[in-house]
Amino acid sequence: MTIRGAAKLLAILSATAASVAGCHRDGCVGGDDGTCIPPTACAALRASCNGLPGKLAVSRLADDFVRTGGPKAGAAPDDILLENDLVRVVINAPSHPSGLAPTGGAILDLAPTDTGFGDQINSIYQAAGLLPRDAVHYESYQELEEHGGQDPASAFVAVVFRGHLEADARVTVVTRYELRACEPGVRVRTDLYNGAPDPNTLYLADGLFWGDNSMLPFVPGVGLGFRAPKLDLREISSAWREWPFVAARSQAPPDVSYAVVPCDEPNSAGFNDPTLTGAGVPLVTTLPGDGIHYERFILAEPGGGGDPGDNPLGLAPAVTEALRVRAAVHGEPQPVTVSGRVVAGGTPVDARAGRAASLLFYEPAFGPDPDDPARTTPWSEVVPKTDGSFSVGLPADRSYRVQPYAFGRPAGPAASFAVKREDVDIGDVSLTASARLRASVTTAPGQQVPDPVTYAELVIVPVERAAGTQAPSVYGLFPGCDPMLGPPDGGTPACNRALTKDGSFNLLIPAGHYYVYATRGPFSTLDRVEISLAPGDDRFLPFLVQSLPLLPPGVVSGDFHVHGAASYDSAIPDHERVVSFQAAGVDVIVATDHDAVTNYADALAMLSPNDRITVIPGVEATPNIPWFVVPGEDLPKTLGHFNFWPLVFDDTLPRNGVPWDELLEPGQLMDAIAPFFSHVGVRQLNHPFAESKLERDQGFLRAIGYDPRTPIAPGASFAADVLLRTPGMPMGRRNLDWDVQEIMPGASPANWLRYRALWFSLLSQGIVRAGTANSDTHSLAVEQVGYPRNLVFCEVPRPHMPNEICMHSRANLDVEKFGDDVRRGHMVGTNGPVLDVTIDDGGQKIGPALDPIQVSRSTAQISINVQVAPWIPVQEIRVIVNGEVTSTITVPPPDTPIDHFGNQVIKVPPRSFSLESVLPRTTDGRPVGDVWLVVEAGIALPSVTDIDGDGLPDLADGALREPGPSDPVFDYQAIAPGSWPIAFTNPFLLDLDGDGHWQAPGLPP
Repeated sequence: MTIRGAAKLLAILSATAASVAGCHRDGCVGGDDGTCIPPTACAALRASCNGLPGKLAVSRLADDFVRTGGPKAGAAPDDILLENDLVRVVINAPSHPSGLAPTGGAILDLAPTDTGFGDQINSIYQAAGLLPRDAVHYESYQELEEHGGQDPASAFVAVVFRGHLEADARVTVVTRYELRACEPGVRVRTDLYNGAPDPNTLYLADGLFWGDNSMLPFVPGVGLGFRAPKLDLREISSAWREWPFVAARSQAPPDVSYAVVPCDEPNSAGFNDPTLTGAGVPLVTTLPGDGIHYERFILAEPGGGGDPGDNPLGLAPAVTEALRVRAAVHGEPQPVTVSGRVVAGGTPVDARAGRAASLLFYEPAFGPDPDDPARTTPWSEVVPKTDGSFSVGLPADRSYRVQPYAFGRPAGPAASFAVKREDVDIGDVSLTASARLRASVTTAPGQQVPDPVTYAELVIVPVERAAGTQAPSVYGLFPGCDPMLGPPDGGTPACNRALTKDGSFNLLIPAGHYYVYATRGPFSTLDRVEISLAPGDDRFLPFLVQSLPLLPPGVVSGDFHVHGAASYDSAIPDHERVVSFQAAGVDVIVATDHDAVTNYADALAMLSPNDRITVIPGVEATPNIPWFVVPGEDLPKTLGHFNFWPLVFDDTLPRNGVPWDELLEPGQLMDAIAPFFSHVGVRQLNHPFAESKLERDQGFLRAIGYDPRTPIAPGASFAADVLLRTPGMPMGRRNLDWDVQEIMPGASPANWLRYRALWFSLLSQGIVRAGTANSDTHSLAVEQVGYPRNLVFCEVPRPHMPNEICMHSRANLDVEKFGDDVRRGHMVGTNGPVLDVTIDDGGQKIGPALDPIQVSRSTAQISINVQVAPWIPVQEIRVIVNGEVTSTITVPPPDTPIDHFGNQVIKVPPRSFSLESVLPRTTDGRPVGDVWLVVEAGIALPSVTDIDGDGLPDLADGALREPGPSDPVFDYQAIAPGSWPIAFTNPFLLDLDGDGHWQAPGLPP
């Protein structure tokens, strides 16, 4: 028997009810005198190692420590490690704040120790309410160790943290983390004492920060399971529930599931959301001098039954163990093991490829529809093993239904069964057979497959969508993928996409009629095959996708905003993230995970020497603690997201080498990160008007209420005063002193138009910043790497070195020079078109840049060249001066239709015309003064207007319609859903009056 198998003896242990939370004097609920120790949590648990040696250790991590594996692992020196044979638990030191917690003392890493499994926890921290002031602030800790003497089962290691509420040191909090041999989790008890003179309404709880996409939280309850009521922090009562445990499972390897079981109360109370779960004791009014406590068992289980080579088992391992813990601490019957087999046409289903099969177990609803998800009570979910077999623990003495799912949809009829207190085999669960799709992608005629350096992506799109059918989803979460080959935020296959690094694919896929595309990014050809698949079919498709000579020599493409598994809201594994970079044809990646520096070194080491890309370590500073007060707002704000690069990656430091970014204004944040740059830094304002999420403001300018029609001048508005002030050191940066700002982040045309309007407003006010275009991708499927991206070129000629040839290199990038060109606006942002614009005057050719240039309005010419892959339409070119379109050049359709799947470069007829012809004049016909000028090329834009009066353009209804097969953007939007093919230059700052000084035109009256 393995150690983990021996720990299942929790299932046969006797139990007594744990004491209930209340106003007691045991432990530290009567106040923290510096010596009190909370008693052991979940005291009824009594695991046995069944004669096998049991490991127990507590230690402070030294400088040469080795991190627990896994994408979310974040341990650093001085953090505290508890470990036994089954789990490793890292609690961060008080001086290491992370995420939503103002200090350490939180569970930072929790991982099964079985080979091949790792940490998938962002953090589990303590709080006594929903506001930032209610978080626990820990100041010190002490280690405990008991060897057990004559009773080995009583041996433990523990660490006790002491602190208080963030806003009131009189409310003391002491938390004990305890680990015993052969237990698959950590016992936790938190004692709180109200030493304040007034009553407090307190909610003592754990905050389980799932982060949206990396983990799927689950609670059993009517209408719940993976579904959750919408969480509105203003109306928290509408989402408040009670449950016997909360569980979660990963969406991508390593396959780990977790559960939190209350020990001193029969149920936890709180809210459950894919971003954050609050699980604790019910809200209570704590009088002066009273205390409360909360005990729970937090466990981690590996998928595949502990065998890394086997299939993941979904949520079932954690739920089964949670029920065993409840049997021990609450005297409930032991869970019943329900087993069986998943078959299609009598053949066991091998679900290794994506979401080919899973089972959801629930108590049926009463009434005519026993499967109504609003009234059923889900209990667990399981993914079958490679031989189709499954087993799951469920509460005894109940009736159940089991619903088979495949590819995000019910895949067969639900079956009913009942259990008493004996294990039961329910036999075969039948579902509709999948089809198998095999494919090869070559990059040149005659190429052999597999080829170790052929990176490509397969995209599958229904030819017609069946009316009235249920949209695929993950049990109601993450809808929008059709077909759903795998969880949209997980590894390949994800949503309707799959990656390859050797040119070959082997996928399970639902039967249907599809367009199957092979792509290698916007600078390559596109290939497509139409195919119909019946259940059980096995088809092979060959594809040819060739690179096109679209980029001028010395120009590299870069995406400055990408996320991988280190981000709290991303699950795609690092090696697949790197493959996605290659498959999209991006040359330079700036790694900008949330609050952690990343360099993808291990994944990049697997690439061949001739196929390198450059990854620049960076970070997206992502404040999550609302604190900033904006007049007229009823809740405090966070102040948006900012990217910083290049940074020094150091995985021996918290957050891999960047400071905690909470409770800072942007200027302070820029000052704080300045010492961590490896070269001269780039500071980027991200998605400035992005919506808030759980009252966490993702867009800085939305948070402070900036109106782009209002000048940024002292006293002009609250927002203007915030932007202009220097909140940090006396000679530090102002809140608006970023270097570049996102103009086109991700696919949304509506966001691009808003951020473009903001950029235009700042340029007109002389607040000159380079504009970037980035994907903000968190996955393979939800956003696409490199859609959009930046084309970065060198300044040629440079005034001080007129004869130098300046070239950027994909394989040997000069990071210092690259960053300088980014800051100076030597860029074009694009979703596909390659746009080359120069202003020619007196023998000099000048590209876009933030350096003002002196030209003659009477002699200067504008030259515009556009070329694209044949599947990317270009319909018009726009010249924009001081924020107004002064010239629109319609690109006529060719005499013969363009073959979207051909291999020719499409060159728009070059345009050259006088600068004077596009310059505006005053109302009385006089020439305007100095101007800024931007050129765009791509799809024709619909009319826009400011519908809601906020100073930002809005798209009319119908502007974002889904294109039909005859639409010129149909194939493009199959690859980059929702995107518009657009390219834009950075500005030309034109000194037209010859005084050697560029004067911004100012905002329109």
